[in-house]
Amino acid sequence: MSLTGVRHTAAEWWQSDIAYRFRRSPIAILAALVGLALLAAALGADALAPYDAFDPAAANAADARLPPGSEGLFGDYYLLGTDPQGRDMLSAMLFGLRTSLLVGLASVMAAGVAGVLLGLVAGYFGGILDAIIMRAADVQLSFPAILIALLIDGVTRTVLPAELHQELAVPILVAAIAASFWVQYARTVRGLVLVERGREYVLAARVTGVSTARILLSHILPNTMGPVLVIATINLALAILTESTLSFLGVGLPPTQPSLGSLVRIGNEFVFSGDWWISALPGLLLVMLSLSVNIFGDWLRDALNPKLAT
Repeated sequence: MSLTGVRHTAAEWWQSDIAYRFRRSPIAILAALVGLALLAAALGADALAPYDAFDPAAANAADARLPPGSEGLFGDYYLLGTDPQGRDMLSAMLFGLRTSLLVGLASVMAAGVAGVLLGLVAGYFGGILDAIIMRAADVQLSFPAILIALLIDGVTRTVLPAELHQELAVPILVAAIAASFWVQYARTVRGLVLVERGREYVLAARVTGVSTARILLSHILPNTMGPVLVIATINLALAILTESTLSFLGVGLPPTQPSLGSLVRIGNEFVFSGDWWISALPGLLLVMLSLSVNIFGDWLRDALNPKLAT
């Protein structure tokens, strides 16, 4: 697309109803700005972080558990203090923010793709496929998401060697969280497909010989993306909190891969020693991230609901 086309598309979006509602919602604007700022900080962690949180040589045990604003033994300045390993908290939080966002986004994408495809198949074909997929969804809904993630993580720890499990910690965590969230996409898309498959444009496509895959992906799927986008936005905050919960429980990412949850877990062991910053600062960052995504998701849900349009 040319630059002129991009400008034209951007101008059209700016004049749309959803953009108008966005401009009239200060809370949504604030949530979007906070979320974008945190995303930029995570992506720019290599440039913004004073030290490399993944480099063991950057951690100095002599500077462990220093409070915010302290100077280290060798003259290093730690704006937000250090953790029990002597790592700079600011660097660890930036890299941990990147890890939490990476796991959250990847798990939401994986759950969305799997759930949307299963919902399309269940709603369009019906019959035994619909019954199997929906009964599997009903069974999964009877278990908490965190319990399913713990089960998958426990099975992989039993099957895989410890070193290999540590190397594959991020993909395993993404798969565990995605397996907990696909049901919402599948049930929502299935309901929408049941409505859309009887519409005239779908019947016309069948008569003209359009393939089933093209009908599903090119005709029906675009009409289901609004609710899917809302679910994905809200589930992003849930996925980040799930990753943090698993890491806090010690079954998520290893200590060598800092995430917001693992930083809170490490700091929790030293709260009663007066080292509050190790747990409080990553926890505050986690609250800001989850709250901004949740608020924006709630606004997006209301903005895309025609019954609430004003």
